[in-house]
Amino acid sequence: MSNFQLPQGFRPASGGPSGGNNGPSPEEREAAEARARQAEEMKRTMIAAMLEPAARERLSRISLTRPQLAAQVEDLLVRMGQQGQIRGQVTDEALKGLLEQVSNPPPSKNTTPAVSAGGRTKSLGGGITIQRKRDDSDSDEYDL
Repeated sequence: MSNFQLPQGFRPASGGPSGGNNGPSPEEREAAEARARQAEEMKRTMIAAMLEPAARERLSRISLTRPQLAAQVEDLLVRMGQQGQIRGQVTDEALKGLLEQVSNPPPSKNTTPAVSAGGRTKSLGGGITIQRKRDDSDSDEYDL
């Protein structure tokens, strides 16, 4: 096999450690997958230890219907656990509070509606702005 010649301009698919590899080797890929699996298993173990059975059941039901929300809550629980903010096990009521916190972030500090000069433009927050058009009948010069 060593006397096989590639056409001019072609390179072998795997050229060794310094060859023209365009990605990680299969061993590196397998090691990265193993690390990811181990981290996921560690995360699940931490969450299982932090939650009471009722809260764990609620989170598993939520993960079936809204997987993104469940992942956000799991990440929040892991962060809080690593920072030492969780003492004991998380109850179902505390999990409900976390779910509300993640699904409904607190409103911004500027919640009062802003009205521009002249009263024609009103900002309701959240990117909503009401701008009334000026009507010719609004002018005082036509009042008799």
